[in-house]
Amino acid sequence: MGKMSDALRRGGRGMPGPAAGEAPASQEPRPLKEREGQPDAHAPGQAARRTLHKPAAPSERGGHMPAYVPPPSMRGELSEEQERLVSLYTPGSPQAKRVDILRSQLLFPFHGEPPRTIMITSAVPREGRSLLTANLAVSFARGLQQFVMVMDCHLTEPVINELFKIPRHPGLTDFLEHGASVPDIIHRTGVDKLTVIPAGTPSQRSAEILATDKMAGLLHELRARYRDRYIILDTPPVQAFDDPAVLARLVEGIVFVVRAGATDRELALRALRALPEEKIVGVVLNDVHSAVVDAQAVGGSELEA
Repeated sequence: MGKMSDALRRGGRGMPGPAAGEAPASQEPRPLKEREGQPDAHAPGQAARRTLHKPAAPSERGGHMPAYVPPPSMRGELSEEQERLVSLYTPGSPQAKRVDILRSQLLFPFHGEPPRTIMITSAVPREGRSLLTANLAVSFARGLQQFVMVMDCHLTEPVINELFKIPRHPGLTDFLEHGASVPDIIHRTGVDKLTVIPAGTPSQRSAEILATDKMAGLLHELRARYRDRYIILDTPPVQAFDDPAVLARLVEGIVFVVRAGATDRELALRALRALPEEKIVGVVLNDVHSAVVDAQAVGGSELEA
């Protein structure tokens, strides 16, 4: 995979994590470098750091966003997973700011239009993929103009419904297999401007039903209905399921999650090769014990430590 492959191969087996003795929360956020090479714009080449543009004026549904206070339905005793939703509960923390950097890089791409259907995936399980999906969605919803929907496409081991305290069904499988309507499967959350389509009733035919025209039509309908809505798909790991390869053809952008200090480089490379390179907007170093270690990507000539 060209320069990304070279970057991932350097430095031994594990992906680099924070320096010894350095707490992740104290790190300064670094800008996310995006892969160049949009299929109809610029040929793949050396990645460049992007300059963020000033956001547009608020839409009619926007306005000044006050400091967020979780509603009563989302307060109380929190699980360990929910405490790591830093974008929701501690939006001013360094970790939440790193998630905001990732959101900004997705909203203001260096080339072309921002992807409005974004798939979050990884090479192997337990990379912090779902947690990053949830934090990124909250970060989008906290913006002045963006509405966001999370679609849980990990049909066998979903967790998005647990993170946002909503029912698992009716959800995606109930629409694809059992005739549920679109309004039935869209669940409101305690976060303004953020809705969720959970995984739904357990299904053992995930790849088959996600590859149907009905799934493609659902994404198209949800994207076309609102011009200011972003759809984030939480998908299974590439090396364990066929689902990400199926969904990759339906989305506009892919964020690839790598667990800092743990992910095998060769596994990461094989997983990246299974995805359309022109759609990969970034590789994010993550950590299952925090929201995100560093919102940076390795899409260019070198991998930063």
